[in-house]
Amino acid sequence: MQKNTNRRRWLSWIFAVLVAGLLFQCSGENPLAPDVRGDNEVWITANGFQPTTLTVSAGTTVSWINKDNVNHAVNSGLPNNPKNEFPQSPTIRPNGTYSYKFSNAGSYNYYCPITSATGKIVVN
Repeated sequence: MQKNTNRRRWLSWIFAVLVAGLLFQCSGENPLAPDVRGDNEVWITANGFQPTTLTVSAGTTVSWINKDNVNHAVNSGLPNNPKNEFPQSPTIRPNGTYSYKFSNAGSYNYYCPITSATGKIVVN
């Protein structure tokens, strides 16, 4: 009898840990990625691009990192007004990255064609 009680407790504990892990994985942000954004990184989250505007020097490579649990993409321009100022990203899956080196000074608007979130890169 004691053996069955211990086994049930052990299985209940394992079940609770597994359920907690699944709930954590299904939350809005992806828990697998680090919590500190790099200087030349833009995070793609459920709330849009973070930061919305990033200022860098000419010759800097900017990386967009998908911290959301859904696919995103990065296109130059604005929703309903695309530009061809830098190459369109492929689909960026959760934890995926897209990078582009900005060689020329200027202001570059961009957006996610999936969510219509917008952002801007300012190059000095």
